[in-house]
Amino acid sequence: MARDYDVIVVGSGAAGLAAAVAAADAGASVLVVESEKRVGGSSRLSGGHFYAAGTSVQREAGVVGDTADAMFEHYMTLAQWLVDPAVVRRYCDLSAPTLEWAMGLGVKYPKEALYASGVGSIPRGHPPEGEGAEVINVLDRHRTNRSVDVVLDSRVTALVTDDEGRVTGVKIGDDEATCGAVIMATGGFGANPEMIEKYLPQAAATGDWRWYIGAEGARGDGITLGEAVGGVVDGHDRALLLATPGFSRDLEVALPGWLVMVNRQGRRFCDETASYTVIAGLLNKQGGHAYAVFDEGARADAKRSPQFQAYWVNEILEQKADEGVIFREDTLAALATNAGIDPEGLEGTVERYNIDAEEGHDTAFFKKATMAPIRTPPFYAAEIRPAILCWTGTGLRINADTCVINKADKPIRGLYAAGETVGNLHGDVYIGGGGSYGPCLVFGKLAGENAAKYARSVND
Repeated sequence: MARDYDVIVVGSGAAGLAAAVAAADAGASVLVVESEKRVGGSSRLSGGHFYAAGTSVQREAGVVGDTADAMFEHYMTLAQWLVDPAVVRRYCDLSAPTLEWAMGLGVKYPKEALYASGVGSIPRGHPPEGEGAEVINVLDRHRTNRSVDVVLDSRVTALVTDDEGRVTGVKIGDDEATCGAVIMATGGFGANPEMIEKYLPQAAATGDWRWYIGAEGARGDGITLGEAVGGVVDGHDRALLLATPGFSRDLEVALPGWLVMVNRQGRRFCDETASYTVIAGLLNKQGGHAYAVFDEGARADAKRSPQFQAYWVNEILEQKADEGVIFREDTLAALATNAGIDPEGLEGTVERYNIDAEEGHDTAFFKKATMAPIRTPPFYAAEIRPAILCWTGTGLRINADTCVINKADKPIRGLYAAGETVGNLHGDVYIGGGGSYGPCLVFGKLAGENAAKYARSVND
């Protein structure tokens, strides 16, 4: 019986479009099914950075000697080996070749923009011109040029399997399309509160502070569909969250260096300017929240900048104190008491911090930012929570060839997954800028190639 397509891709973000292009280049007929009204999903809203090692962009920028081996060692150490080594290894090995493939399609990664993303010192963050939206535009042009069909505003409701358990198509309501292989590239579940409660308790704990920066279509369909045919979910309670004082729903990824962040014991627990990739985890270790403490002098000097527009601005801080959102008192002891912070701990921390500020050296956490002493009343304390949800790390377990794995640790024939739908690639700590978008392209391309190969084999 003739099938409708060789490969059906569910989702049209970076992973889905990369899969579609690669599958078409491998000779497959391809359909992309997208639940939203245009292609791109959360990938279109992203910066589109690509975390990769050993690239031509690095060499042109003077970064020599970086390798997939070094990237793998850094990745696994940062993740404390709480991820699938084979899947991580495949990402590291294919990161540079896939970036070169994207460049060959027309994505531009300027060497001047290369940066050390995350907590590593080696520049592996590759920002594209035009951000994630332009990556999507490039991929979609190639999809069109390869005559890959796309169906928009259509949500897949089930996967079709045969008597042997092979995935052979998809259902959209009463409609059915048959194929040789399906690639799940539906993204995460940041727009699905029920799944957040189930799979992401650290985000659920932030309550009504939480908001999601991704696409409305990120509802975890890949998990639901994959589980229904025997797929295993991995990566429980993994995500990228950003710290916020909760004043508004504006995206700022860093905290200003002039504030001091303390826990309920009044103690500092980090360099306040540490990478956004680790701040949320540090906050969770303190019970899921902390307090940014500063004085009137720091508040008055908090001017708008390209980095800080929405939260840490003098008039906004004053307004939030007037509204009672920020604690404001004439003494540190009163501030601590009202905020629920140990007064003795806070006073001791501020005393040490002020000495360090005078001497221009943070003896506790080696913060490089200019330190502002806390002396001029009134004093302020703004609660901070890790509540801006960027992406979700829970998803389907795959092997290094992107096949979805069942409970018996065997591939589900005809079913592949890539991008944010994958759950065994990301650890508790985010690798750095491009650490989620890069895998979308790497595993999207690989899934497309492997799905096309499998579809040919079942057609022979």
